[in-house]
Amino acid sequence: MKSIVVKPPASGFELKDVQIHEDNGIRVKILENGICGTDREIVNGQLKSASMPSGYDFLVLGHEAVGQIMEDGNGFKKGEIVMPVNRRGCGKCLNCMLGRPDYCDTGDFLEAGIKGMHGFMREYIYDQPEFLVRVPEDIRNIAIMAQPLSDLEKSLEEVFAVQQRLYWKCRDGTYDCKNAVVIGSGAIGILFSLLLRSRGFNVTVVNRRSASTQELLIFREAGLQYFNSSNGFEELGEMKKFDLAIEASGSDAGILQDILPLLGNNAALGLFGFMRSGTAGLTHEALQDVVYRSIAIVGLINGQKPHFEQAMKDLVSWKHMWPETSGSFITGTINADDIERNRDVLFRKKPGEIKTKIIWQ
Repeated sequence: MKSIVVKPPASGFELKDVQIHEDNGIRVKILENGICGTDREIVNGQLKSASMPSGYDFLVLGHEAVGQIMEDGNGFKKGEIVMPVNRRGCGKCLNCMLGRPDYCDTGDFLEAGIKGMHGFMREYIYDQPEFLVRVPEDIRNIAIMAQPLSDLEKSLEEVFAVQQRLYWKCRDGTYDCKNAVVIGSGAIGILFSLLLRSRGFNVTVVNRRSASTQELLIFREAGLQYFNSSNGFEELGEMKKFDLAIEASGSDAGILQDILPLLGNNAALGLFGFMRSGTAGLTHEALQDVVYRSIAIVGLINGQKPHFEQAMKDLVSWKHMWPETSGSFITGTINADDIERNRDVLFRKKPGEIKTKIIWQ
C-alpha cells in the first residue's frame, strides 16, 4: 500500500508502496492525516527519540488520522468514521495495563508514526476496537483537530488535579474569575486558549509579533485577548497576575524567566511540548520565589481515549459556539500523491497555518 515513510534519524521522506505485517483487527481506510510539528521534526531529522518498528528499516509517518471502517464487526459498522489513538502501552507497567500509557513507567510505550510503531500516513490500517474513537458527523470536516486537542484535554485535567491542592475556583464555583496566559499562537496555542475559554477562564494569548488577520478573527469571536511580546513581558505583568500559564510556543528555554513573574500566588505553569534550545537561566532568587509563592510547574503531554472522546465533544460544542473560528481550523489540504506540495508542507510550516491535511483518495 502507498505510505509516506521516513528513516529516522535521517532527514527526508518518501511516498512508496510498502508491505506491513498487520492483518488482525478492524480494517480502516485512511481518509486524511493532519500534519503537526512533530512530523516536521522527524522529516527534518531533528527528533532524536523517533525510531523504526522492530524488524523494519523504515517508519510510516503520521499520528493524526481520520478513517472509515471497512467491514461490520467488533461493535462497529461499515462506513463509520473513526480516529485511531496514537500512543500504545508497553504491556508491562501497571499504568499501561490500565489504559494510561501517557504515564508509562518503563518508557517503552509505542507512539504511532513516532516511536517504534508505524503511523497512519498510509492507505489503510488494521487496528483493535479499543484504539478507535467514533467521529460525530457534525464535525467530520474538522475532526482531525481532535488528536492534538486530546493532548490538551489531558493537560487541563492534569492541571486541575494538581490545583486540587487548594480551592482554585471562584466563589460561584466557576473559573470565570481566573486569568490564564497562553504563550504561542500556533495550532496548539489556539486550541489551548479555546479550551480554557470554554471552561470560563479569561485568556490572554501571547506571541512576539502582531496578530494575523485570521488570528484576530478567532480572538474576537472567542473573546480572547492578545499581547505582542516583541518588546518583552513587562507591560503584561503590570496589567494583571495570572492564575495559570501555558507555554505552548516551543520557544527558547529562557522564556521561563519571563513567564514566572507573570504568575500570582498559588498559580500553575504548564509546559506543553518541547523547548528546542537555550537554558532557563533562573536565579536562586527566582527559584525561591517559586517556592515561597507556592507555584506548581508541571510537564504536559499526550492524551488517551477518554481525552479523544472529550475532544470530539468540545469540537461539536465549539462549532456552535464559535462557527467562524471552527471553520478556520483547516488552512490547507493536499493530495497524498502530490509529492512536491507534500515536500513543501512536511519540511516547514506555512505562515498562517493552523492545520494542513493530507487527503487519501
